[in-house]
Amino acid sequence: MHTGLLFESAWRDLYRRSAVLWVVLLGCIPGILLLVDPLSELFFRDGPFLVLVVALAWMPAIAWTGSRMASFICPRCTGAFFNDRVFFWPLRRACAHCHLPKWAKDISLAAIGATRVSAEFS
Repeated sequence: MHTGLLFESAWRDLYRRSAVLWVVLLGCIPGILLLVDPLSELFFRDGPFLVLVVALAWMPAIAWTGSRMASFICPRCTGAFFNDRVFFWPLRRACAHCHLPKWAKDISLAAIGATRVSAEFS
């Protein structure tokens, strides 16, 4: 089914974005420690100054990957998946707008909450 392929590629994109964000976040401290030693020998500077410089250079990478994660588009409603009008909730389990569950394979009745809707109208 065409929507199944669309959903699968969207979730694969979300998985990649999430993995890059976690690598950048968790790699911050080891990355700083690994970069400071060669840079201190290259620029003849002491460690604390270079730790600050590398940390300040790392922050835009965190901001960029976080903004890519926040701008993930829901495959069903094409709205921002993690953003409602004001807040960004990165651990959200469903779309902020259409409530599509994260990692849903297809648009099924269970995925759109048809049991809840049918119960309200019966």
